[in-house]
Amino acid sequence: MSAKILLIEDKAGLLDTLKSLLELHQYTVITASNGEEGLRMAITHTPDLVISDIYMPVINGYQLLEKFRENPELSKIPVLIASAKTGEEEINNALQKGAAAYITKPFLFAHLHENIRKLLS
Repeated sequence: MSAKILLIEDKAGLLDTLKSLLELHQYTVITASNGEEGLRMAITHTPDLVISDIYMPVINGYQLLEKFRENPELSKIPVLIASAKTGEEEINNALQKGAAAYITKPFLFAHLHENIRKLLS
């Protein structure tokens, strides 16, 4: 059985590319283009892992992390933040709010996949 990953990214091109790469590695991928849609999808589909951007419309990644932490079912799901923000303050903020890992864009897919495997094991 393949792991189910929820991918939340507001840039359509990146969303499609990552979805295709993850599917090539036998993951089942559910997508959302903003945090609010991502939250709904997480509640509906209970993914094994969430990969989310920080800066996106409606609900941003920080608010998403807070909502996951408040929900007993969602709080068990690891969230990997993928963001172009490289500042130490940004990274620490995401980790303090409950992110299981943080990867900066642009990244090599191999680096992302390594993080995914660690979080799913």
